Amino acid sequence: AYRRYVEEFPRPVEAALEARFKIAEIHKAANDMPLYRQELAEIVRIDADAGPERTGRTRTLAARSSLVLAEQIYQEFVAVKLRQPFETSLQEKKQRMDAAIEAMDSLVGYEIGEVTAAATYYMAETYFDFRRDLAQSERPADLEPADLQEYERSLEEEAFPFEERAIHLHEKNLEMMRAGLFNAWIEKSLDRLAELVPGRYAKQEMSDGFLDAIDSYVYRHPVPPPSSATSDGADATPRIDSAPATQPASTAGGH
Repeated sequence: AYRRYVEEFPRPVEAALEARFKIAEIHKAANDMPLYRQELAEIVRIDADAGPERTGRTRTLAARSSLVLAEQIYQEFVAVKLRQPFETSLQEKKQRMDAAIEAMDSLVGYEIGEVTAAATYYMAETYFDFRRDLAQSERPADLEPADLQEYERSLEEEAFPFEERAIHLHEKNLEMMRAGLFNAWIEKSLDRLAELVPGRYAKQEMSDGFLDAIDSYVYRHPVPPPSSATSDGADATPRIDSAPATQPASTAGGH
């Protein structure tokens, strides 16, 4: 019935997208994930092309659909582990990280608070996962103990800026509370901050004055992720060309 409706009545766009969203949920319930994602992608496309017929509701449906599609890209990034040969797996991991960050960053433009919070959380987790995978990456089998120690020290140095970037983005999520927004994504960011910076964010340490410390809510697009890694192959020390910058590049609304 829903399919016949959207085929016969593609307008008004808002009603058609409501029907398509229900169709997508039916595919999801049937565990038909290809058709589920296909319908979500169609919702995103129709909203983008709606022009003056675009409404707050069509934007919300498109934002939620885009989030699901971006989550798949994030999961594909997480699935890649850093194994030997290190440079080969690192290149794939970096490419998938770039794709995940780009997909999540694009969601901010919808200006839907819940989706912005989800995207910010996932961008932070992308950097956190990359930092964790660097630390847990497979070591070369032929290193002497002293060389292995140096290798691990270098890994830790390379990983640290990614942790800083993760912390920065999770903190951006907390700033949304100043705008009166609190949801599961912001709570998840708070939980991660309690793990990464327990002295400041452990829940038992937080007082009623915490919100007063948040001076303003200004969501900024993250800077592009670090460029792909390269290596000249001269030694076993892992090389990652650049770390994330500590300051965001541009300003966008997040409500």
